[in-house]
Parts: sequence; C-alpha cells; structure tokens
Amino acid sequence: MIESIPVIIIATLFILATSVFFFGSFYLVLEYIYGAFFQKPFYVHFYLKLKKLPGNQLDILSGQFEFFKKLPQNEQLYFEHRVAAFLEKYLFYGREGLTVTDEMKVKIAATSAMLTFGMQKYLYTVFDKIILYPDIYYSQTNKVYHKGEFNPKLKTLVFSWKHFQEGFEFENDNLNLGLHEFAHTLHFQCLRNTSISAIIYRVNYEKLLKEVNHKPNHDRLIESGYFREYAFSNQLEFIAVILEHFFETPEKFKLYFPELYQNVKRMINYKE
Repeated sequence: MIESIPVIIIATLFILATSVFFFGSFYLVLEYIYGAFFQKPFYVHFYLKLKKLPGNQLDILSGQFEFFKKLPQNEQLYFEHRVAAFLEKYLFYGREGLTVTDEMKVKIAATSAMLTFGMQKYLYTVFDKIILYPDIYYSQTNKVYHKGEFNPKLKTLVFSWKHFQEGFEFENDNLNLGLHEFAHTLHFQCLRNTSISAIIYRVNYEKLLKEVNHKPNHDRLIESGYFREYAFSNQLEFIAVILEHFFETPEKFKLYFPELYQNVKRMINYKE
C-alpha cells in the first residue's frame, strides 16, 4: 500500500495536468472565436489581487493625469494596478545629471497604461529599461539628436523629459512624445505576439492600412492638413501620429475621419 502511494500521486497529477491543458486549450479556442467575431477580448480586466501605489505616487496619478481622473472608480483601481505593475517591471535611469523622480515614473507608466487600457496584455517584453535625458540628446545608435526613441535591439525606451512633459502641458496640439514612442513600442510588440489583443490589433491595423492606402482616402488625409506631414513619412510613423491624435483631439478625429477613428478604436479596444 505504501509503495503504491507515489503511483497514485503521479496518476492524479497527470490527470490534473491533462485537464488543465484541455480546458486551457478549449478556452483559448473560444477566446479567439469570440475575438474574431466581436473584435475585442473576452475580458480585459481580471486580477487575482490588485496592486496599490504608495500614497505619494497615487497622489501624482490622481492629481496630474487627466485620463485617470475621468475613469469610473472601479476602473481607476484597474488603472492604478497597471501603473504599479509597470513600475515593478521596468528599470529607470537618468542621464546627464537628471535625477529620476516618482513624478517621472508615474507619468510614463500612466501613459503606457492609457494606451493599452483596453488590451488584455499591457506589459511589454520588447524593452526592459527606460532612459531619461533632461532635454534633446545625441543618439549613439544613429548619430543624430533625438527627443525620444524605442530601440528594440537594446530593449530600451528613451525620452527627453522636457519634451515628454510638453506633450501633456499642451493637451490638444496632437504632439505627445510619450504616446508617440509607446505607440511604436506597442506596434512592435503586437506584430510579434500571439495574445488575443495583439491579434485584434494586427487585424485592424491591416484594415487601416488598406483604407489609408486607397488613393482617394490617402489624398483626403493629406489635403485635410489634420495630420502633420511627418505622419506620411512611413507606415510606422503614421500609426504613431494617428494614436497621438486619437487621444489628444478625439472629437475632431471622429468628425473628420469617422471610419479611421473607429478602426483605431477597435485596434486598441478603446472604450469611450
């Protein structure tokens, strides 16, 4: 009897593992079917335990980040959780004598959370550190001056803090460095990920490209003057620029280009 106990345990564990695998695979199939049909994840917010920010960081978030202030109370708890998880995961470094403060960390984390708030997967694997400069800096990668950049080879996000701040001081000029660089990062992540949110992003990105590349639509986009000229330098810059517009001047975006607006909305599962 004693000798048979390990066999029973092994058999039980095998049955449990098989059941978990079966039901896990079954759930994934259902999730992908649901996502394909409704163009959104089966769920977005599900957390076994909500993470909390220290009081000083929560004060920064609730006092200085407009997107957070407008959320319902329960969604503020989810947003706080995502900001806290972001701050736990990524390292911050200051350069040229810049001291990284809680305000810098919270605003950067909140910018990422704002962009991905409608997506299941909100943390990135394509970078692991954030470097901050006080102002425009010289990039050793491509030997030019930058305000910000995402470098997937070095797994690094870089910002000029001065210009990051300006993106939120002028909230309707469609220039937001934080959103712009996180848009590049999200795009790179979604093209290499198999999560349901990434798949929905890719499907709607392809639809967006097809719509934008249709010559009458493309000509109208340029003639409108709504998107700055830099948006049309390449596809990567276009998606980053339109995400800036999506968050900074949504009413104008919706009025001028309603179909494009809805496509972007589905792409990141944004809830108005």
